[in-house]
Amino acid sequence: MDCLEGIREAIRSCCSCDLCKTRTQPVPPETVGSPKVFFVGEAPGREEDLQGRPFVGRAGKLLREAMEEAGFKEYHITNVVKCRPPNNRTPKSTEIEICKRFLIDEVKCLKPELLVALGKTAMKGILGFDVPLKEARGKVYKAKLGGISAKVLVTYHPAAVLRRRSLKEEFFMDIKKAYNMIYKQGKLF
Repeated sequence: MDCLEGIREAIRSCCSCDLCKTRTQPVPPETVGSPKVFFVGEAPGREEDLQGRPFVGRAGKLLREAMEEAGFKEYHITNVVKCRPPNNRTPKSTEIEICKRFLIDEVKCLKPELLVALGKTAMKGILGFDVPLKEARGKVYKAKLGGISAKVLVTYHPAAVLRRRSLKEEFFMDIKKAYNMIYKQGKLF
């Protein structure tokens, strides 16, 4: 996993787009164990920007709760864009494209079996297409990043679940589905 430290250092020193002018600090990925699953969000929020760690705010607490309930002990948490956009706006397509090299490097380094796209921006950044999230949610796609093939499960971003609590059950089911796909030979529940 020495390759991960190189990626983290490249992220910390990146100033390839204007986000480096407004961020507090870039947010490199967080890895626990030898993960087979990546959880990929949109971009850091305020708390993540301040702490330099992904998914540490309220949305992160919800994600980690769902991961724990599902049984995840090893995981990789990252974002398609590594710096906080001003006012938490949605990242621009150019920012996603500039940052995509880091996600590709992360995939090449760890070779995950599954990426969980948390929300529409992550889905677009990983899969390259833009469909309504409610059509893609819960479905599994195939992606090739940096020559590495992986499955991609699309679900809601945990921040959306905090705004619409009615999505919580489906979100937790999707995270459990991700666990079962990898650790329970594809059984859904």
